[in-house]
Parts: sequence; structure tokens; C-alpha cells
Amino acid sequence: MLGFLIIVESFFMLGSACVEFFFIEDFESGLFLLLNNNKGFSGLVISSAITFVIGIIFFFIGVKSSKNVGLREGYLIVGVVWIFFSAFGMLPFMISGTMDNFTDAFFESMSGFTTTGSTVIDDVEQLPRCLLLWRSVTEWLGGMGIVVLSLAVLPFLGVSTQLFSVEGRPIYDKIAPRIKDTSRKLWGMYALLTLILSALLYLEGMNLFDAVNHAFTAMASGGYSTKNASIGHWNSPAIHYTVTLFMIITSINFIFMYFAIFQRKFSKLFRDEEFKTFIFIIIICTVIFTVVNALTTHISSISDFERSFRESIFQVVSTISSSGFVISSHTSFTKITLLLCILLMISGGCTGSTTGGMKIIRILITFKNCFYEIRRLLHPNAVLPLRINNKVVQNSIAQNVYAFIFMYCAFLLLGIFALTLDGMTTKEAFISALSSISNNCQPLGEFTLSTASKWIMSFLMLVGRLEIFTIVLLFSPDLWKK
Repeated sequence: MLGFLIIVESFFMLGSACVEFFFIEDFESGLFLLLNNNKGFSGLVISSAITFVIGIIFFFIGVKSSKNVGLREGYLIVGVVWIFFSAFGMLPFMISGTMDNFTDAFFESMSGFTTTGSTVIDDVEQLPRCLLLWRSVTEWLGGMGIVVLSLAVLPFLGVSTQLFSVEGRPIYDKIAPRIKDTSRKLWGMYALLTLILSALLYLEGMNLFDAVNHAFTAMASGGYSTKNASIGHWNSPAIHYTVTLFMIITSINFIFMYFAIFQRKFSKLFRDEEFKTFIFIIIICTVIFTVVNALTTHISSISDFERSFRESIFQVVSTISSSGFVISSHTSFTKITLLLCILLMISGGCTGSTTGGMKIIRILITFKNCFYEIRRLLHPNAVLPLRINNKVVQNSIAQNVYAFIFMYCAFLLLGIFALTLDGMTTKEAFISALSSISNNCQPLGEFTLSTASKWIMSFLMLVGRLEIFTIVLLFSPDLWKK
């Protein structure tokens, strides 16, 4: 299984390298320069070859092994594959000379595959085009999920549904009877939406290369950009609103999105309590941001108000979707908007989306249960079951939600404590730990990270992306008992 996935990664590396051929004007002289002077191209080609050979070795070592993937194997494969992908994904950065140490390269790669978007590169515009594309591809692959990809294209391995569930992509409604068909449809929709966004951004003023890169990272809720100023590089309302719309789309449960787009079953989406809560949060926070901006900046015309509104809704959606794109400087944050950003980072989008954070459904279940618990105290004999979408939430699901929230807070506090011990201030440690475990790199500050801090944050990124329990279970002795 790992061998096949590593082989897939090698082809994506090679594809990223080949983008340089589209920019060759004189083929003979351009090819010579490409092979001899473009370190990004050679780094990706060599990395692809190394990754492919190791993948082939892994594949043939395990090709005759049992294809029965149970709970234990499912958790192990999902946990290990993200580490392997990040380890091989860092090779282009090191071989090309973009980064001169293992820690920075692994951090950048892990940040990409977990769709966190944190970077140790000061000036991304100086990177070769092929490496910029590779950074975007890592986020695009990590957005829908590497393991979901394997279920879509590798049915002959006979992998069970355990992999789909332990990766943090629970299914509440089936698209197709079989899990491989469901994953194929999800990936098909994911690719189609990426293609549509690329076309829209190109028509609205981006060049084709920038449009494709930002479509990859926007669909993954990742936030990597080809420009230092992120989306703010383009002073185009059309681009800003388009990216905002697609960040909202990627924050919605993909199962419900599929029903709405391809089966015209919009009622499934609009009746979903999580979706309605998500939209309500966006509306309320956008109003607050707009009012605060109006009170703190000089607004003298309709265009000034429109700009303030656009910046507000973009910031709110970028934060709750864990995308991390910006169109204005983070120095414009006030205390109240900064606090709202922190709460939105913790919240995240809907379950079954590409976003990070706790997910709105967990927060909704917790708030509802608190309300019902107060009523139970007032009316001890009343039967008040917890309901979501008019369906009773089983106690086991509610207990899982409470345990997740506790573990999320525990890992966040441990991360803050560890980063503080490494020399960060409390504020820096809090923002760094929260950004990592929420897979949400909002530019709330720029910090100098030590080697230890980068490894701590890389671990928190992995924990957040796999929704905590997958990693915790790997260290549980009970998982390995016969």
C-alpha cells in the first residue's frame, strides 16, 4: 500500500517538473538551460526517480501479503503514509538547494500535505516555477486525502473502509454503495471544481500558472501562494470574491455538496444544521468585521464601504475555512477581530470538508447538550434526547465528541507548553500551536522558529490533520495486542 502511494507521489513530482517545458521559447537552447541551470527542475526529476524506485521496492516486498486491512492496519497506514509523503516530498527542496537543512524541508513538506500553509521560505517569488507548483500540489493531494485517492484508484488491493474513516473523513450519507465508488466520485468532483476555479481565476486576470496554483491551494483550504502578498497581490474584486466563494464551497461537507451539485438535492444541504450554523457564523462575523473596519478606518464613499466589506468577508471565510489567504495586512486587526479570528480558527468548517479545526458539528453538539443539560436539571423526569437534523445523536457519538474536544485542548496546551520551553513568548507559542493543530496559517504574526519548534509544530500539524485519535491510537498498547 505504501509502495503504491509513494509511486503516485513520484508521478506528481515529475508532473510538477514538466511544467517548465511550457515556458521554453527556443526548445534546443531552452532545454539545455533547463537541464543545466534550473535546479528546481533537476531537483524534482531526481527526487521523482528516487521516490519511484523506493516505491517499487516497497510495492514488490508487500505485493503477496494479505490484502485484509483491519482496524489496526488502517490506523497504521493512515498515520505512516503522511509521514512518508512528507519525507519524500521534502527531497525536491533539499536536492534543488532551496533549503539547506532537513528540518526546514520536512517542515515545509508537512505543512503542505497537512494543508496548514505555514512556510519557512521568506521570498516565495524567488522559487522556480516547478517548485512553486510542487508546493501547491502537496496541498491539493493532502486536501481531499492521500488515502482517499488510494481507495479511488486501487480497488485491487481490497482495502476496507477503515482507511476512509480513520483519516478523518466520516460518511453520514452514502453517494455510492461501495467505498471505492464514493471516493472516486468525491475526487472527480474535487478535480472538476479545481478546474472550474482555475478557469475563473484565469479569466479574471491571473496568468494560467498562478490560476492553477491558487486553484490547487484554495480547493485544499491550504493557503500556499505564488506571491508574497498572497491573493492581495491582485487588486481585483472579481478574484477576491471568487476565491471567497470557493473557500466557502470547500468548507462544506463534500457528501452534501455532491448531492447538491450532481443530483440537484439541495434540500439535503440547506436542511443540514451544520451548514446553516456555518453560514450563520460567516454572516455574523462579517457584519462585526465590517462595522469594526468602518469605525476604525475612514470610509467616505460606496467604494470604500465595498472594499471594507470585501476585506471583512474574505478574512472571515479565509479563517474559518483554514485557508490562510489574505488580501490585507494582519496589522489592521483590532482586539475584537483578532479574538474572532482565534475562535474561527478553533471552529473550522464542516465535517467532511478540507478544512481544519474542531469542525462545527462537534461544537454544535456540545452547545446543544449544554442547553439540554440545563433543561434536564430543571425537569429531571423529562426525556430530552440530543438531536441533530431531527435525528437522535447516540451517546457513543456524543462521548466521542467530548473526548475529541478534550484531546484537542490537551494537545494545544502541551504544544504551547513545549514551544514556551523552547524560548517563545506565551503569545507566540499560543498562535504557533493553534495554527499548527488547526492546520490554519492565518498571518497573526511572524516568528523566528528554532529547530525544536519546527519539529513540535510539524507534529501538531499531523495530529490536527488526522484529527488526533489516529495518532494517539498508534501509541496505545491496546491497539497492538492480539
